[in-house]
Amino acid sequence: MRPFRFLPKAIRVLLIANAVIFAVAFFLGSMMGLHLNLPGAGYGNVRDYIVYFGAFFPTSPLEAWRYVTYMFVHVDFWHFVFNMLMLWMFGSSVCEYMGAKHFTAMYLFCGVFAAFFSFILCSLGLTNNPIIGASGALMGIFVACYKFFPEGRILMFFFIPMKLKHAMWVMVLFDLLMAHSNDGVAHFAHLGGVAAGFIYMALYGGGFRKLQGGFRKTRMHVEDGGWRSSSQNRREADESRGADEPEVLEGEVFYVDEQKRMDEILRKVNSDGLNSLTETERQFLLKAGERLRRRRGGM
Repeated sequence: MRPFRFLPKAIRVLLIANAVIFAVAFFLGSMMGLHLNLPGAGYGNVRDYIVYFGAFFPTSPLEAWRYVTYMFVHVDFWHFVFNMLMLWMFGSSVCEYMGAKHFTAMYLFCGVFAAFFSFILCSLGLTNNPIIGASGALMGIFVACYKFFPEGRILMFFFIPMKLKHAMWVMVLFDLLMAHSNDGVAHFAHLGGVAAGFIYMALYGGGFRKLQGGFRKTRMHVEDGGWRSSSQNRREADESRGADEPEVLEGEVFYVDEQKRMDEILRKVNSDGLNSLTETERQFLLKAGERLRRRRGGM
């Protein structure tokens, strides 16, 4: 596991948000026994208040805020630790690969879908238990990890070495078998998170890119409310590239321009992930990084 300060910002924000809510519920509610008496809600423990207002109740599907808030509610110590370890270990790799925007969108989508899936099953009479915790969202992130790194190895149940491409289906089978065990775990929410993960990855692999490509083509052909010819666009793009090429007066001038270009590519990686880079950008990043390392080594 990498140190906290080196984690992607999206992961750090999620970890901190979950930790703050857990700390309030666990330390102020469970350990210190702090009670409140809110108008309309009555007298109760802080921990119980957090669960009451933050959990998702499949029997109350119109309380829309619960589709998001339940993902940040943990009141059991080991439940909190296990979920945050999963977010720390698997989330960081997925976030770096697909970028912060896609990671955050997928995390929230899988969490919301897991709650909605539980509501559907509640309507069918299969479950009516309230749901708390980030497990549904994290199961979706685990699907992404399985898709990106199928040959990666983990310790399943903390002691069985297993490749991700096998561990994924072991976890699904486990949730299917335990769904009606009444063990206090929201196995149906886990399965909903898995389904959402596969849906999002299908869109990420094709639908999102095609949509983005269509927007780019439209933006390239439309300016000042009118349509422009493709040849004119290409000509102006070529002129623009020529104008942006640095005039190498001294070695340091090119160094500054190269560093600026590398910073732009690194920002793109942080925002959209390594998978968003073109082949030209990948090669530039590799070559520029190597040249910078040689310069710094010679200083």
